Amino acid sequence: MSQFERVAALSELDAEGRLSVVVDDRMVLLVRQGDEILAVEDVCSHDGQPLTDGPVSEGAIVCPRHGAKFDLRTGRALCMPATEPIATFAVKVENGEVLVSTEPAAPLPVAAPAAISGKAESCCSTTPATGLPVMDSGCSETEGETPPDESGLLEALKQVVDPELMINIVDLGLIYNVSLEGHKVDVDMTLTSPACPAGPQIMQQSKMALEKLPGIASANIKLVMTPPWSPDRMTDDARDQLGIF
Repeated sequence: MSQFERVAALSELDAEGRLSVVVDDRMVLLVRQGDEILAVEDVCSHDGQPLTDGPVSEGAIVCPRHGAKFDLRTGRALCMPATEPIATFAVKVENGEVLVSTEPAAPLPVAAPAAISGKAESCCSTTPATGLPVMDSGCSETEGETPPDESGLLEALKQVVDPELMINIVDLGLIYNVSLEGHKVDVDMTLTSPACPAGPQIMQQSKMALEKLPGIASANIKLVMTPPWSPDRMTDDARDQLGIF
């Protein structure tokens, strides 16, 4: 059974307000629609960017970067360039406090509608209620696919950029270890500071970057602070970008 975490006071959200919060190491966006509060993962499934500042209309939010659109209630991707849904979370209001489930609402869709993606998964069925494909028991998207080697995994992680320094996390030296077992990736990573406000965003983007790779079923990102990060871990490319010689 999922637990609920207190994330904000109800007074922090006006009639059409929104608030980005951290729920169990995930960035979650609260959006108030009249008397209803909806919660979705604050990460666009297309490019991993925050949805926080995207326009909201008719129960949907639009990614401010490339225009991907998502249903705030189901997480369903409504238009390109997004083809994958975003996670949604149950919300409760008790004594003027907003509580959000620490687990995504179930069932969480695993693929985009055929009308958006342009293809249907042969091993998936469709739920009549949402029109979204659901993986049949025993079906695996990664079956028969060969996962990349360590260098390929690191190249994927280079897509993730520290939003403050604007340098990818591999060249910054934030990745301590990458290991692959079957179709699962385990990553030990750190932050430039234990109080880094972008930590949850960086971790979630790292997970998404790896799980988009062929042959990767899941990625587990573990945050470690020992040994602590230092500028000595940066590559020469990172040093050049920051003007460190």
